[in-house]
Amino acid sequence: MNKFLQNLLLLSLVSTMFSAQVAAHGGEDHSHDEAPQVQVSGDKPSRLTDGSLFIPKAAQHQWQLRTRKVQQAQHQRSIELQAEVILDPAFGGLIEAGQLGQLQAGPDGWPTLGQQVRAGQVLAAIAPLDTSLDRSNQQALLAELDAQIALTQDRIRRFKQLGTLVPANELDALNIDLAGLKRRREFAAKGTGQLVPVVAPVSGVISQVHKLRGQVVESQDALFQIVDPAELLIAARLYDNSLTLPAAPSASAILLAGNNTGSGFPLLFQGQGLQLQQQARPLWFKPQPKAANTTENTTANTTPQLSVGQPLTVVLATGELLSGWAVPRTALQKLDTGETAVWVHQSAERFIAQKVSPLPLNANEVVIVSGLHDGDRVVVQAASLLAQVR
Repeated sequence: MNKFLQNLLLLSLVSTMFSAQVAAHGGEDHSHDEAPQVQVSGDKPSRLTDGSLFIPKAAQHQWQLRTRKVQQAQHQRSIELQAEVILDPAFGGLIEAGQLGQLQAGPDGWPTLGQQVRAGQVLAAIAPLDTSLDRSNQQALLAELDAQIALTQDRIRRFKQLGTLVPANELDALNIDLAGLKRRREFAAKGTGQLVPVVAPVSGVISQVHKLRGQVVESQDALFQIVDPAELLIAARLYDNSLTLPAAPSASAILLAGNNTGSGFPLLFQGQGLQLQQQARPLWFKPQPKAANTTENTTANTTPQLSVGQPLTVVLATGELLSGWAVPRTALQKLDTGETAVWVHQSAERFIAQKVSPLPLNANEVVIVSGLHDGDRVVVQAASLLAQVR
């Protein structure tokens, strides 16, 4: 009986080992190997093995991810020009000293940076500095005039004593000469030591204060500069002298060179110079207000805050047409290789980086000339967050 139980236990053990070995190789077909699949697991953003991104819906809502369906169309070709903000010569003022002297404060005190001034306002005064020779010449002139006045008064007194023996017209001529001599003496006495007012030629804001109170200045020394913030110009440089521009080309500006935040505003073409400056054609533009959302259904025009000397990038339309897909500048991203790419929404929670070739369109958009297809959904908001996913 014991031997029977031992044989039964041995048979059961062999059967179990055979079943496990069959299960380990079950369903295996070596003639039809399948390609490995990209495994997506978890609920956090992650970069997959093929380089694409897995972004859950919750993360997309949290990042406020937005996409745009692109369609190929004809657009105006544009070029980017380096530019800077300059002072409008018609509305800016540079105040210089008219003569040698010492600066003194005006009736409203010494001008300060950012102070609002109006045209005709006295900003300061110049006390002339006279040499000893100037003072000697003035005293000699005053003495000469005093002598002439005394002689003229004496002749008038003697003519009056003679009464009708002297013609009336001679007496009138002496009175006129006496009045003229007194006026000359009055002006000669004020010729030295009189304060010379420094007057603002235009209204605006004090943007530069070149001198200090009490400082001695010479003629043509710069004292103050006045800028009207609402009357500034943008000067651009066009190095392609073979390019023919339209009569009134459309243009826009980007606040910072290479800035893809869409902080642009329209420009009004003012004119171009016929004389090259540093081998470039000078172009002038006038900043225009841009529409800004105030509420959900209303907009307001806002003027960009600019400063003289601030660098800008001007996007100038050339009038030529090119075919491509228009996307916001915010969609462009730089890869580790230095190439430009956009993120394409491939499926509900999957995004891929697509290398593209962009050309400027305006201050807020570019034209993709290669790398996209009609119907692609390009990420236009929060694209920079996708590049940070690891």
